[in-house]
Amino acid sequence: MIWIGLYCFVVWVLQYYRHNGNVCVRLLFGFRKLRFFFSSLEIVIVRHPVSACVPVNHKVTLSVRAQGTGILNYQWFTDGRKEEPGGTQADLTIKAQETQLYVCRVNDQHYNCVFSNWVKVKVLDIDKSGRSSYWQGEPHIATNPKPQKIKPGTKLTLHCAAFGIPAPSYQWYRNGQPLLDMTSGTLQVRRNGAEHSGTYLCSLSNTLEERWTEAVDVDIGKLKVKPKTKISPTMNFLAATDKVALLIGNLNYSNHPALMAPVMDVHELGNLLRQLGFRVVSLLDLTREEMLTAIEKFIHLLDKGVYGLFYYAGHGYEHAGRNYLVSVDAPQPYGTENCVCVQRIMLSMQERQTALSVILLDTCRKW
Repeated sequence: MIWIGLYCFVVWVLQYYRHNGNVCVRLLFGFRKLRFFFSSLEIVIVRHPVSACVPVNHKVTLSVRAQGTGILNYQWFTDGRKEEPGGTQADLTIKAQETQLYVCRVNDQHYNCVFSNWVKVKVLDIDKSGRSSYWQGEPHIATNPKPQKIKPGTKLTLHCAAFGIPAPSYQWYRNGQPLLDMTSGTLQVRRNGAEHSGTYLCSLSNTLEERWTEAVDVDIGKLKVKPKTKISPTMNFLAATDKVALLIGNLNYSNHPALMAPVMDVHELGNLLRQLGFRVVSLLDLTREEMLTAIEKFIHLLDKGVYGLFYYAGHGYEHAGRNYLVSVDAPQPYGTENCVCVQRIMLSMQERQTALSVILLDTCRKW
């Protein structure tokens, strides 16, 4: 019946405009109306399902949202295009027992049909301890990489894994630098060399949070040569090329309780560090912008062979596995966007390849 109606509509458009002049312009307008009529019948998926990575037997809900004319029908399929029993709604809840691919078909009574994107529900049969019973899908690291000491020319393999809904994306770092194309749970270098030595860690993120694995050291062994001469008291020993410290104490907050201790702590620690040969910069009551500027200038003073030390005393907190420092101008309540992330400072220090990097925090945190 619908095709008869469309045919009559086209005939009416042609007959009407043949007797009313301006045929070309009006035909164009008429066909635009016809195209709009056709497009109104199309089914459009406005939200596709998302992949997930979950423990064994975890309940997962896959959702698709579509718009169209009239009643829409749904049918979910697994890989192999097998119909999922009971999967005839926009939401499909499964008890994940093995890794599977899923897709949803959406159709209407006008024989229009579209498919959602394929998504993977990956099941990891590994330790899930530490995951909160109120877990909402933010990345939860189940496996951290392990430090390695290997010979040159052998294969280097680091592995980590995390649960997440949506499934987390991976990005590996070495000495604070992102590694191109290293975006899976397993990092492999077939024939390693001395340039692959360093500190590795991986960022795991989805639309909810970002988490970082533990940092691990990879030591590519070198040929050891025994010294021909004995060590004597007159020999020169290796020492730091420079020693730099940045101390920040926040005590007089605009929207939060004032603190007493930071001013004395910064003063006493500064004196001790100067006795050890450090160049010390001590700052009090900094806004977020002032903190970021001071940290940036501190990072620029670091280089190979330098000892770098960062100290902070004041309000702070931990969220999603990351530590944040609260500036004196932080609003009430504050969020991560109002604070300074400690992990970012740590990565910036590592990027400078310092001989020693130390971060000391005197702040409220939860482990």
